[in-house]
Amino acid sequence: MNFRLGNISSLQFFQLLRFSTFLLIGVVFTKTGLGKAEIGQYETVLFVAGAVSFFWLNGLIQGLLAVSGKPDKKTAQFFNAFLLLSGLSVLAIVFLFLFGKTLSQSLLKHSGLPFQGYLSAYLFFSVPASLVEYIYLLKNKAKNIVMYGTISFLLMLLFVSIPAIIWESVEYSLAGLVASAFFRYIWALVLLKKYSILKFSFPFMKEHFRLSWPLILSALLSGSAQYIDGFIVTAYFDEAAFAVFRYGAREFPLVLLLTNAFSTAMIPRFSEKEETGEVLQEIKNYSKKLMHWLFPLSILLLGTTHLLFPLVFNAGFSQSATIFNIYLLLIISRLLFPQTILIGLRQTTIIAWASFFEIIVNVSLSLWFARLWGLPGIAFGTFAAYIFEKIFLSVMLAGKMNIPVRKYLNISLHLSYSVLLVIVFYFVEYIIY
Repeated sequence: MNFRLGNISSLQFFQLLRFSTFLLIGVVFTKTGLGKAEIGQYETVLFVAGAVSFFWLNGLIQGLLAVSGKPDKKTAQFFNAFLLLSGLSVLAIVFLFLFGKTLSQSLLKHSGLPFQGYLSAYLFFSVPASLVEYIYLLKNKAKNIVMYGTISFLLMLLFVSIPAIIWESVEYSLAGLVASAFFRYIWALVLLKKYSILKFSFPFMKEHFRLSWPLILSALLSGSAQYIDGFIVTAYFDEAAFAVFRYGAREFPLVLLLTNAFSTAMIPRFSEKEETGEVLQEIKNYSKKLMHWLFPLSILLLGTTHLLFPLVFNAGFSQSATIFNIYLLLIISRLLFPQTILIGLRQTTIIAWASFFEIIVNVSLSLWFARLWGLPGIAFGTFAAYIFEKIFLSVMLAGKMNIPVRKYLNISLHLSYSVLLVIVFYFVEYIIY
């Protein structure tokens, strides 16, 4: 693989830093005097913050990439995108103040949302600050993405971990989380002044939202799988089980960051290239390289998780290894990129329909499997739903756009690796453990 620093590799590095930071914070928490219930409160704050913002944040970011391309001069695009993100963040905060207690009682089985003040502050600062890395992406500033990610996530690690170590206080750790988000928010303002015209543009706002709303709907439906899983866990199990599930319900970071960063960076390529076939060939070639690296690494990791989880965390989180192994299977769907092509070609309606059907599959199977197999059953439901969505998108892309799977995927290689991965998973989970 080519590891030269570029837009794709810098985004990959940024996402690895982000995932690693949250993982390291979790490891630190389990080594301190914090109990499972307190760790569960911290995870609940992150869970709720993500649940009320992930769909419109992802949709607006992808819409911005599709509508902007790579602006080579100062425009009002970034400023207006920042206004949209800030406005929706405020609406999310208001929503939580009005309905947070009701949702907490009915879905989380709590008397109210824990640390709602810190939750609101984190939402207000962190969501608009998510624009920073994509400003750098569209301005072709790969080195800046790396530097910004290194500094910001190092600050987060220090601000959140040190209070847990010294004072064993989850409240002080949440204060540190907000402080790190505030730093990123200030830097976003600095970049807006440097790269954007601070002027409201209704035409751009209209075009941005027109392109983004199907993606927002799609993210709300298909991307809500992890939050649906969380709500089902809290409905069937206690707060300690929620912490066990959350520590296992994480994808292999290399799979997540490499595929997501590649998919994101390819979206503007469709507006840069006149020949779609060239972009499809790029996707096929790069996905083949990813398969040769990521499938073997996932197979290797499958055989070690049951040994690593009790060591990295503690014996109370041993069941998290099985949840993590199920999430390793998501590589099968992650290395399919029909959604990237559809977004690049601005055919987002199909994605919205696929997400609608996927959420039905996810809820139905997760509830059913939870009764059959407990916590692992919920993860199996998510895996099945992800596979269904990618198959649906691939079929629709071939039927509606006349782009068969073979044009952007090495089918035989993907199928061979997938079968081998499932065989190893069965051997590890049902024969050895």
